[in-house]
Order: sequence, then structure tokens, then C-alpha cells
Amino acid sequence: MAQENMLSGQVNDSLGNPIALAHVMVFNSNTFVVGTVTDTDGGFTIASLEQGSYVLKIIAIGYEDFVQEFAHEENLIDFGSISLKTTAIELNGVALIARKKLYEKHGNSLIINVEQNVASAGGSVLELLSNTAGVSVNQQNGALSLNNQGKIAIMINGKPSRVDGQALISLLKSMPASNIKNLEVFNNPPSKYEANGSGGMINIVTKSKSNDGQGGSISLNSGYGKGEKTGISVNIHSNQGKIDWYGSYAFNRNRTPEEWKLQSEFNSPLSQKKVVANSLRKPIINAHNYLVGTEFSLFKNTNVGINLSGYNSKWDMIAFDKVIRNGGTDNTETINIDTKEANEWGHIGVNMLLEQSLGDQHALTFEYAHLYYNFNNPSTYDTQEQMDFFEILKITPITFNVFNLDYKVGLSEKVKVEFGAKTTSSNFTNTIEASSNDGNVSNIDDELSSTTRMDEQIQGIYASFEFQLGEKTRFTSGLRFEHTSSKLDINDTDTILNRTYDNFFPSLTLDHQLNDVHRFQFNYGRRINRPTFDNLAPYILFLGPEALYAGNTNLQPSLVHKIGAEWRWAGKYISLEYLIEKDAIVEFQPRLSTNGEQYIFKAENMDKRNMLSISMGVPFSITPWWQTETSFIYQYETLQFNFQEVEFNRSKGSLRANSSQQFSISAKTKLELSGYYQSSTLFGISTFGARGSLNVGVQQQLKKNHGNVKLSLSNVFASDNWKINTINEQPFINTLETYFPESRILTFTYTKNFGGSTKTPKYIGNSADDEKQRVQ
Repeated sequence: MAQENMLSGQVNDSLGNPIALAHVMVFNSNTFVVGTVTDTDGGFTIASLEQGSYVLKIIAIGYEDFVQEFAHEENLIDFGSISLKTTAIELNGVALIARKKLYEKHGNSLIINVEQNVASAGGSVLELLSNTAGVSVNQQNGALSLNNQGKIAIMINGKPSRVDGQALISLLKSMPASNIKNLEVFNNPPSKYEANGSGGMINIVTKSKSNDGQGGSISLNSGYGKGEKTGISVNIHSNQGKIDWYGSYAFNRNRTPEEWKLQSEFNSPLSQKKVVANSLRKPIINAHNYLVGTEFSLFKNTNVGINLSGYNSKWDMIAFDKVIRNGGTDNTETINIDTKEANEWGHIGVNMLLEQSLGDQHALTFEYAHLYYNFNNPSTYDTQEQMDFFEILKITPITFNVFNLDYKVGLSEKVKVEFGAKTTSSNFTNTIEASSNDGNVSNIDDELSSTTRMDEQIQGIYASFEFQLGEKTRFTSGLRFEHTSSKLDINDTDTILNRTYDNFFPSLTLDHQLNDVHRFQFNYGRRINRPTFDNLAPYILFLGPEALYAGNTNLQPSLVHKIGAEWRWAGKYISLEYLIEKDAIVEFQPRLSTNGEQYIFKAENMDKRNMLSISMGVPFSITPWWQTETSFIYQYETLQFNFQEVEFNRSKGSLRANSSQQFSISAKTKLELSGYYQSSTLFGISTFGARGSLNVGVQQQLKKNHGNVKLSLSNVFASDNWKINTINEQPFINTLETYFPESRILTFTYTKNFGGSTKTPKYIGNSADDEKQRVQ
């Protein structure tokens, strides 16, 4: 009965994207009869309309009005897809309040509107990525991967970061989520960026770079799980006059207890035993993050930008380790170890930019950056019962110098060209000193102690082209060439790595608008995964005497081909992708030491890795006050590799689901339930167990523009735990690693924006952030 005398339709823009909150009105002889607004998917329905002659009028800000006469003689009229043309308008004194979708598809990227994510409020950017973007974080070495497709690159405000691993983890932990506007996930990044990272790129857009005029924001957060958390962040900017400036500062303190556990079995002529090592860790993280910069017009068409950025993140941990060895019925031994470890990263960087406009269609940009990092990682292991004391001192300073030149030109309205060159030089000196003390004599362990120095040069040139092939088809292609030379010396005498290699990295995207609603895209790209500095600058971590985590200076870079196709309609999408990777790098593969007394965990190269992925995004509104956004990805992975002279062929399918349920309690109150589930996946010779989490959040906008408050509870069921299991007969390996992070964290966040105007800033990003992807 509800469908009697009903009108319906779908309102989209010229690219087929749905237009929400458009006004839909029905008139009869210039008399208003009935009206409604489109939902978040651009759809509308109008019921109970008597038969007769009418005029349909649709109005949306930024678009030309749509007017159409129609005769209503049937019970149901479906207008189908209605396309609105874009128009330029000027508003004065009008304020609009609307709700963006959490996920939006644009071109070859996925936009995640973080400001709409209530359940992840109050945490760090690292926690935000893990909860909303399908990012997996290896807490041992800081490796980030996206949807199990391999290493990802991180951009900040459109410029790739140079650090990865522990340095990247420290950076992301020092950035509060309340300072983030949105995340943009690139599956096939443009050729202008370095080709490092097979999983694609994630661009982190901060609020301070999107505000206009004079103003800023302040955010305070406080929370508790198994330990207290607190933080503050401040952003200020002035984009008026000829000189613009901006700055930000954030501080976070987080006490986050966690538990690591390793069950291992030894079965060799030299050793037959079972060992359980349990580590109760109580780290405290103190992080400072700052940025200050200025931009000004030197001449009419010349812009100059200078900024200074840095952070300091210190991770202090006290752990109580209990190791139980069982060698038989009456042969059980218990060892208690007090572990102290500090993990401190300091960074300071200077970036300078010169941008020259050469007419309406030409622009030349030159950048230079100097980046300095210092990593200090001392650790001690004190066995009280046996009077043994083991100490490891590790210091790693890292330096980057980056030069970058880009040139853009519009040859015509349908052809755009961009090309450029970049050179990066980096070096580090990694010093490890390991010593032991049995209560009487202190001895230096020469086998574990070393001084390693690395010098690396990467030169790259690229060209990219964009062609508009008719009104509905756009073709983008690019080619990047990189020359890499690396030299690694140990103890100033032996060269353990002296490698030079050249690679071409093509990319292309074909985008075709099928009709007003449907859109098809095909893309291809070739990328590389370079070993991180954490592996090339060796490190040593113990989880009891029988487990050693270390780097691997013999790692080779892996090369990846990605082929994909995607179909999008009305905010929904289905995509298909195939990945081929040679020498895939898989972290923390266990192997027995030569004497059979210890498991050594380190990264290994896998000969060949193939993966087929099918993903689907389904956003829709159940009711006007209930919006659901859910995505699924199914992957089938195969691995072929030789491990300790044994051939392995492994394959497995897996499923990941992300979902967000948002409820508009009132115009100023919003409730959200969000979470994810990941089934078990391959992890080299090991299997990564299933995991997931559920988060709850509520947001209240205060009256009279006094800001807003958010209350969130993360990992409600304490289910976001890691289990990595390895059972193999030949070679014999039997280990089970488990990691239990802090759960049920309740966080309160207050955010207040101030100032603002209508002037658009010309913020200049930092292309040297590309270098930051390699540091850890």
C-alpha cells in the first residue's frame, strides 16, 4: 500500500556519484505540493501523490536546477537516474550542515572520512589505521601491510613519508587521530611517487592543512584500559596576506600493558624439550610531535615554502618473563627474567620548496629536504636465580638528503603531462654491543656485537600522461625508472652487501563512464618492496633464552605486478585484482639454530607469491537515521619457496569484513558500532590465526559552537589478538606465538575549532616524506 501513487528516482552528478541532501519538490501550477531530500545514496521517494500534471524540480548547491514536467497517471513512476550539471555559485552568510559517508570511492582511491568515525576517537593514527583501513601492524618490527597485499607506503598531506618500521610506528603513535580529517587509500599510486610498497599508499590528510583563513583547533583526550592515557593536540594557521604560516603540536602519554607468549618444541639429537615463555610487558609511551612552517610569494608567480618538523617518541618497558622448560616427566625448570627495554626515536627535518608558475598551463617545482633520525634501543635481561645479566646497547643515527624536481604542463584541455627527477642519498651507522655477566666477570659477546654502516643512493625519473578520450573515457599512464645502489659494511672490514639494480615501473589506468550511474576502471602497476632499515641495520630481541628475533641483511627486494578491474555504481563497488610477486618478503619466519637449542625469527624471501582478490563495498541507508557501510574482501593466496633446502607449496583462501553502523540519535548526537573480522591467512611457513574487534562510540555536538565530545570503547570483546602457528616436520619447527594487546579502552575526547575565513591556503607539502618509508 505504501507504494501507491509513489515517485522515486536517483540523483547523481555528471560523474555518477550520488548527491545527498538535494531538495526534491513537486509543483502544480506554480503551487508547491510536496517535497523531500535525497538520502546519502542520492535516492528519493515521494508517496501519496494524486494523479494529475506536475512539475518536478531538484535543487542542490553547486549544481544547476533540474526541472521536468510529468503526468502522474499510474501508481508508480520511477525517474531512474537524474544527472545534475555542476555550476559555479557564490554563497554569503549561508551555513550548511551535512553528514559525509565514512567511505567514498574516487578514481583509483578510497576516501575514509575519519571525522565520521566515532568509535576510533581518542586514539593515535596507528590505531585509527588498524581499525578503519584494514591495515595490519606487526608490533615486533613495525611492518605495515594493507589487506594482506604487502608493504604500504604512507603519505602525509599528499607527500610520501620516508620512514617505515619502528620509526613509522613511533611517528603514527605520536599523531593523535583527532588531528586527522581523512585517509585516502591508493591501490595504484601515480608514477611521480617512489615505487616502494606493493600494498599501495595511504595518504593521511590533517585538519590543519584544510582549514582556511586564521584559526585552528584544540583537542584533549583521556582514557583508561589497563593503563591510563592522556593527550593534547593544537593546530594554528594564518592564511591571510602575502605571508602564510602554520604550526601544530601534539603530546601523548600512554601506559599500555600487553602480553606476549611463545610455546615452542625442540626435537633434535641435541635437544628434546618443550618451552613456554610468557612475557607480561608494561610499556609507557611518551610522544611529542611538532610542525612549523611558512609560505609566501617571492614574486607574482613564485611561491616559497619552508617548514621544520620533528617528533620524539620514547617507549620505556619493564617486562616480567617466565620461562618453563620441560625436558621430560621429572625434568621441569622455571626461569624468571626481569627485562628492561627502551625504544626512543628522535627526528628533525627541514624542507624547502620553490614553486614557479610559467603561465596558466605550466608549473615548475623544486624541493630539497634534510632528514635526521636517531634510534636508541638499550635492553637488559636479568636472571635473578642464576645470577646472569645480559645487556644489549644499540644506537642507529640515520641521515637523508633529498632533491626533487617536477614539471607540469597542460598541452590542451584533453592532454596533461607531468615529469620529473628525484635523487635520494641516505646512510646509517648501526652499533650493537652485547655483553653478559655471570655475577663475577663481564664479557663482550663478539658474535652478537657489530658495527654496520650502509650507504644508499636512489635516482629516479618519471613521466606521466593523462588523456581525455571523449566525454566519458579518461586514460592515465606513467613510467618511472629507478637506479639503486647499496653498500653495507660490517666492522669496517667486511662488505656484506654491494648491490646495484635498475628497474622500470609502468602504471596505467583506464576509466570509462558507462552511463549516468555505472563506471568501469582497469589498472595495472609494477612496484617494489625494498628491505627496511630495521632488517639491514641488525637488531636483537630475546623472548627467553630459546627465542631470538633479529634482522636479515641478506634480504633481496621483491618485485610486484598488480592487475585490477573495478565496477562502481551509486556509491557501491566490486573489484577484482591479481597480484604476482617475486622474492616476497615475509617477516618473522622461525628456524632452529645450528645447535638446535634456539629458535631464530627473522624475515625471509619467498620465491613466488600470487594472490587473487575480490572485494565489494555496500553502503546504504536502512532508515534516514541508520546508515550502514560494509566492505568484504576475499583473497586466495599461493606461496612457492625453498626453506632450509625443502620445497614448499602452500595455498589458502581468506575473508575480511569491515562494517560501520551509524545511528543519528538527533541532529547533534551520533552513535556508532564498528568492527572487522579477518579469517586465518598464510604467513610464509606459518599460519596467522583469525582475529577481529568491535568498537563502540558516541558523539555529541555542543551548543553555540562550543566544540564536540566523543566517548569510545575499543576492542570490546578483547578479540583483536594475534596467533601465529608453525607446525612442520621437515625441517622440524613447532612454535605458537600469541600477542594480547590492551583491550576495552575507554576514551573521552574533546575537540574545538576556532577562527576561519574564506581564503584558500596554498599549503606546500613535504616530498621528502618519501624517504621516511625506509627507516625503522
